[in-house]
Amino acid sequence: MLIIRTLLVASLVSLVAGLAPASAQSPDFPKLLNQRFPATVGAKIDPAFPGFWSVVKGSEVFFIREDLSVLISGDVVDLQTNQSLGARLRAANRPHVVIKDLDTRDAIRFGSGARHLYVFSDPDCPHCRRLEGELAKLHDVEVFVFPYPLAGLHPTAKATAESIWCQKDRAIAWRAYVTAGTAPAATHCENPIDRNVALGERLQVMGTPALIFDDGSVIPGAISAARIEAQLAAVAKK
Repeated sequence: MLIIRTLLVASLVSLVAGLAPASAQSPDFPKLLNQRFPATVGAKIDPAFPGFWSVVKGSEVFFIREDLSVLISGDVVDLQTNQSLGARLRAANRPHVVIKDLDTRDAIRFGSGARHLYVFSDPDCPHCRRLEGELAKLHDVEVFVFPYPLAGLHPTAKATAESIWCQKDRAIAWRAYVTAGTAPAATHCENPIDRNVALGERLQVMGTPALIFDDGSVIPGAISAARIEAQLAAVAKK
């Protein structure tokens, strides 16, 4: 929730001051919001309801008053339809990946099978470590792990990912580090880590782990093997 947290802190003084009269919605607001809060760059910003704009980035949805005095991070319900505006926006902006955009030569392969799973994973991410145990339970699935270090959260993850990639057996090196903390020998070679980071940013992979299925659907987080299997089965029926 980096964007929301940033905006909440920045807007605290205005919130305490009270609500200012709402102004007519200006087409220049998205540009103004990006300038005031750079974390919103790349977000989808649209008029939501009188005086408020919706901001959607990744799985985050919130509403902000045009005078920047109020931010709503909770649910907003349209009483005419009794539907959640946030849920509607999440459904309309659900992440989707074109599978052909994923170059599996830049991934570490695990297992084999007719089904496929693509995972953006940070070697120093604790949620990714939990997911690794669930991935090991899968059968008839070829898993492609794209090392995707989030340097802002884990400063040494990029160097670790590069060293893992440069090991003789990078799959063993990845599992050894992620599951047991066995650090790889510091090694340098040509590697795809920068390409993976650029790809993940282009696909708006906002956090790790992020699981991508053959239909392009994306599920974030360390989900269970049972849930992965259920999603694989659902994709196969399409």
